[in-house]
Amino acid sequence: MHITSPSREPLAPWIRQHRDRIDEALWTDGHVLFRDFDVGGLDGFEASAASACDALYRHYGDLPLASASDNVYFATPYPKHLEIRFHNEASHTQTWPSRQLFFCLEPASEGGEWTLSDGRQVVERLPAEMLERFRELGLVYRRRFIRGLDASWEQFFQVASLQELREKIAPTGHEIDAASENDLTVSYRTHALLRIPERGSEAWFNQILLHHPDALPTQVDAMLSKHFRRDQYPRTVFFGDGSPIPAAWVRTIDRVLTECAIHIPTQAHDVLLVNNLLMAHGRLPYSGNRQVRVALGDMREHAAVATGEPA
Repeated sequence: MHITSPSREPLAPWIRQHRDRIDEALWTDGHVLFRDFDVGGLDGFEASAASACDALYRHYGDLPLASASDNVYFATPYPKHLEIRFHNEASHTQTWPSRQLFFCLEPASEGGEWTLSDGRQVVERLPAEMLERFRELGLVYRRRFIRGLDASWEQFFQVASLQELREKIAPTGHEIDAASENDLTVSYRTHALLRIPERGSEAWFNQILLHHPDALPTQVDAMLSKHFRRDQYPRTVFFGDGSPIPAAWVRTIDRVLTECAIHIPTQAHDVLLVNNLLMAHGRLPYSGNRQVRVALGDMREHAAVATGEPA
């Protein structure tokens, strides 16, 4: 759904007034784009996010903070000439936002469109044998935290010591292999698809295209291969039993997600609200400057959803 304000109404109160309509659109269309509203800068964006969510999330370690309130983040710091592949935010962890908001402060001079792909359509189009294998085995993500590459494990898990990390994530089923504090691998087994209790439906829900080596851009794969074996890249993903996901399957997943995709060109002050349970998101390459901020809300947990209980 795309909503335009001819009179530049303040966005936060408009969302509060029309929350029921917005909530339903998130289940039917999977997203709502607000255009030509008076957002009110970063403070107004945070207020708008708070109006669209029951609770904002302020402990997300995968994105750098962009405000003193801890509720607004910078978008993923990724090279502008590369595409950010489709993924559901934080689906590789135990908890994830059910809603995510993007605020365009400055659009790119060329490119940089938001991309969305409906996980319900993806499930309908992927081969049945693939879906059954993913349902049966799930996924295991292995993230290797090497000092100086990507976010640190302290930032990602919001801890100050290795002992604190062990105490925090041991109950969640994470496994830690610590060669040293500068080279630490964390593995987590979880789902590849998600049951949606509210709607009795199922959606493709993972980060295979962000973690699998065969989904990497050629130049990134070539650079990493000079330093690591492919099964020891900083981010990798396998079937839940540790067996490899075939490269041909990754190409099929990429093709189907692309077939189910929509592109949303960005304008200054656009706010995009996404149902993260249903929609994978990404970003096309761009040139020039592009400034986007992010907010997350209404968290869910793997254990609660896995048992069919709303979180």
